[in-house]
Amino acid sequence: MNTLNNFSLELVASEFRVDSRLLAPELDHRHRNIYANIVKHQDRFEKLGIVHFEKARVETSLGIREQSYAFLNEGQCYFLLTLMRNTEKVLDAKLNLVLAFENARAQLALRDMARIEGKAVRRTETDAIKSLVEYATAKGSSNANMYYANITRMTNSLLGIDSGKRETLDHRTLQQIKIAETIVEMAIRDGLKAELPYKDIYKLCKERVSSIAAVLLGGVK
Repeated sequence: MNTLNNFSLELVASEFRVDSRLLAPELDHRHRNIYANIVKHQDRFEKLGIVHFEKARVETSLGIREQSYAFLNEGQCYFLLTLMRNTEKVLDAKLNLVLAFENARAQLALRDMARIEGKAVRRTETDAIKSLVEYATAKGSSNANMYYANITRMTNSLLGIDSGKRETLDHRTLQQIKIAETIVEMAIRDGLKAELPYKDIYKLCKERVSSIAAVLLGGVK
C-alpha cells in the first residue's frame, strides 16, 4: 500500500488503484453517491480499464450489512473527478491524486531496481553458500544442504521479514536484504579462507548479520 495526502493506493491486478470509500470523504460526498455514479457510468469508466467491484461486511447502527465499493485506476479516478463540481476540496483532491500516483510510480520503480540488484547479490551469496555446503560435506556433514534454507531464514528473522513475503517488500527493505546477503557472502568467504569449522562459519554469518541488522533497523536484534 502506498499512502500520500490521505490517498491510499493499492496494487490491484498489477496497477495502482484507489478504494472508492476513501475517495468519497476527499470529494466531500457520501460514498453511496460516488458508487452510484460509478455504476451509472460504468461503460465509460471501463473504457479506461476494468472496474474492480468488491463487497465488504461493515457494522452500522442497524447491524452488520454488506457494502459495495470499487477500486479505480488512475484514469478512472480522474474521470470520476470530471463528474464532480470544482469546489476547493475537489481541486485539492485532484492535486493530491496526481501526487499520490506519481509517488506510487516512483516507489515502484525504486522497488523494481532494488529487486534487480538484489537478485544479482543473491546469486553471489548462493555461490558462496554452495562453497560452504561443499566444504561442510567434505568435513563430514550429512545435512549441509540445509544451509541454503537456514541462512535465508536467519537473514529474514534478523531483519524482521516474514517467510514468503520478499516479493511484496518495499525498496528500503530490499536494500537491507541486499546488504545482509553481501555480509553473508563475505563472512562465508572469510570463514572458508581461515578454514574455520563449518558450524563456526554459520555462526560468523549470524553474528555479522545480527550486527548490521541492529544498525539498519535502529535497534539491537
